[in-house]
Amino acid sequence: MPSRAYFLKIYEADEANKKIQTKEEYLTWIVRFYSGWELYRRGWIKMTNELVAQVEDPSQVKEIRYKINRIGRLVSGEWAKKADTRTIYLRHVSIWGNALLESLDRNEALPLINRVNQDVDDLLAHRIKADVITAERYFPADEDDPFL
Repeated sequence: MPSRAYFLKIYEADEANKKIQTKEEYLTWIVRFYSGWELYRRGWIKMTNELVAQVEDPSQVKEIRYKINRIGRLVSGEWAKKADTRTIYLRHVSIWGNALLESLDRNEALPLINRVNQDVDDLLAHRIKADVITAERYFPADEDDPFL
């Protein structure tokens, strides 16, 4: 988990959010993002550990951990803000977490991590709209699946 100073810098830089959210509330949501809570029990730390535990190549583990930590830093700093001011929502976090875990079953972890990193960058820079982030963006539904 990044330092408290990292998140305080993000909090202080967002004047609109500071007007409607206390620093303590913002930091509470940061902890929830990383540790989990009743609406998303897994938490980013646990999800990351589950992901890298399934990768055998140590150099790949290092790269995955670095890129996942980057996603976590960027996403959590934005996601912890009040809904009126943020760009990233619980729906996005859930989609990305599930897609990252699914990518292991498909042996596509690094390509998916790279795609999520790009989508996070694009979302934060307002180059894409929030509603384009769907599960199907990463793993299109199988039309032959009898359960669809």
